[in-house]
Amino acid sequence: GDWSVYDGPSGKALATLHAGDSFTVEARDGMLVSSGGPVPSVRGPLIARATDSDAFVGFDGHRYRGEIGIAVANDGVSVINRVGMEDYLRGVVPLEIGTDRTAIESAAVEAQAIAARSFAYTRMDDSRPYDMLATVADQVYGGVDAERPLSDAAVAATHDMVMMYDGRVINAPYHSNSGGVTAAASEVWRSGDEPYLVSVSDRIPGTDHYYGEDSPRFRWTRTLSGSDLASLLERYLPQYSSAQRGRVGTLRKITATGRTPSGRVAGLVFETDRGRFTVRGNDVRFVLRTPGGDILPSTLFTFDESTDSRGRVTQLTINGSGNGHGVGMDQWGAIARARAGQDVMTILHTYYPGTTIGREM
Repeated sequence: GDWSVYDGPSGKALATLHAGDSFTVEARDGMLVSSGGPVPSVRGPLIARATDSDAFVGFDGHRYRGEIGIAVANDGVSVINRVGMEDYLRGVVPLEIGTDRTAIESAAVEAQAIAARSFAYTRMDDSRPYDMLATVADQVYGGVDAERPLSDAAVAATHDMVMMYDGRVINAPYHSNSGGVTAAASEVWRSGDEPYLVSVSDRIPGTDHYYGEDSPRFRWTRTLSGSDLASLLERYLPQYSSAQRGRVGTLRKITATGRTPSGRVAGLVFETDRGRFTVRGNDVRFVLRTPGGDILPSTLFTFDESTDSRGRVTQLTINGSGNGHGVGMDQWGAIARARAGQDVMTILHTYYPGTTIGREM
């Protein structure tokens, strides 16, 4: 359909375009410089907006509802999709809970919609030109191309519904799989506990099984060689400890500082010939990556190290459970609970105890 490009500060229409038309801009000397096409070079920001009600604007091969803003940023060009909350959630929920969910799992999809909506409202921030990043740093968002009928129905069925505690919308974190027990907020992050973010067992009552055990990361193993560890510690340890880049030294020993109430590693001490360096809680996941950069699935793990005759660590084997930070809703657990017949409120009150449901408009 038809769409137009506007000058952000003045609202003046700069160009009218049609389906299939496109334009390209780059940041140059504080300007948005157009590379051909009908859009002039301006200081910006530019606003691209569909003029037909059933049309979308696109960026980088993906379609989005609402409008797209383009502005000069410190590191190039910033692209921001300005969209209503309910349409935003249509592009979030399927990517967060899974695009292949089925009708029997609808309660889990609705729980995801309410959790994601609550999380988003607590991220509203007028001090910056956007509220949410479109990645796992906040919530994964894919616009129109991510939308699915089941998740669209879940968003519609829970329209404006949010979780609340003591009269306020709550920060509602969630994760892929808890490994059998979720974590309180203080076990993972440098923050105090919230009464609704406490450790919750995901064990199926009367059994030795867990709701989330169908997750491919319910149990996992990672093995790192001595050379892998040397490269990882040199690159990441200075970011998460007192180690100095280029002065990490040769790894001699790894010890845990203790266990949190849910059984997670509270922190690790890396002893080298240059000193002892402590990495706390969830930061451990960002140090013990794969050589390709994938972070450790969780901090619910045990480990064994091997050393050579000179006392150097030659291999680290990690046996773990779960995937994600472990706080709030276990998504695989929620899916299994929905399959078992639990409704959306039961799921939410399990993972966020003491909360109520309200509406944010």
